[in-house]
Amino acid sequence: MAVDKKYQDLLDDPIERAKAWLTKDDDDRWKAGEWMSKLLPHLTVSAASPDAPAPSVTFAFTCLEEHCNRLGNLHGGAAATLFDLCTTLSLALINRPGFWQFLGVTRNLNVTYFRPVPVGEEVVIECEALQVGKRLATLKGVMKRRRDGAIVSIAEHLKANIDPEPML
Repeated sequence: MAVDKKYQDLLDDPIERAKAWLTKDDDDRWKAGEWMSKLLPHLTVSAASPDAPAPSVTFAFTCLEEHCNRLGNLHGGAAATLFDLCTTLSLALINRPGFWQFLGVTRNLNVTYFRPVPVGEEVVIECEALQVGKRLATLKGVMKRRRDGAIVSIAEHLKANIDPEPML
């Protein structure tokens, strides 16, 4: 079966592959929830690599008032949501039918916060898939201030694959 050119280009370019998941128009559930609809327009893919030692994606995000807590800093729930989405997209670089096709579900998401991210601050979110097996994956995320590279938070994200068993 021939693969159309547009789809093949998407598979060949890791940045475009990650962007495609961010801009899914065919599934309203992807953008469901207050945090997602407020976060996605301000999140961009800046680099991606499916290669060893680990598939990785880097994002840029600017914190706006609607992302903040009452102190004017990035809300912890918004940061956790960003890590949940961004780390998952490292799997999008290597998934295929029968292997993490649906990108799995979160088993555990552990976020550690070091510094606040005030309104207007731009951060870089570096994500990688440290280990990907048939049913479980371990992902890592590091959020840094763009202006000085200081780490503001980190995440360990454990995922479970929910793909149906392949039909023999």
